[in-house]
Amino acid sequence: MTLLTIVLMSLARMSAVVSARGRANAIAAKRTFVLIQEANKFGAMNYDTLGVFSTTDRTVTAGDFKYTRRMTITTTGARRTIKIAVVPTDDVKMVDSVFVYRTKPAGSPLCVGC
Repeated sequence: MTLLTIVLMSLARMSAVVSARGRANAIAAKRTFVLIQEANKFGAMNYDTLGVFSTTDRTVTAGDFKYTRRMTITTTGARRTIKIAVVPTDDVKMVDSVFVYRTKPAGSPLCVGC
């Protein structure tokens, strides 16, 4: 009986640890998805559109994941650096960020008046 109790207690502890790791992995996957989605959004935008884009904090919900997007845009010559930070509403210490670098496309000598 004692041996059975020890085995069942060990299994219960292991089950709790596996469950906690599963929740942590699910949250990490959601943060990664949101970062990729935000980076792709600004990577696909027209270069000139980025200059007038609002950089105020914005609260967004993606499925059941709620987060605040913080963004800064730095322009140096023909280069724009966009820093996107994702702050989960549930855990504000887990800030993830990504940089998107964009440069103004060169004009074509073949295109006159374009």
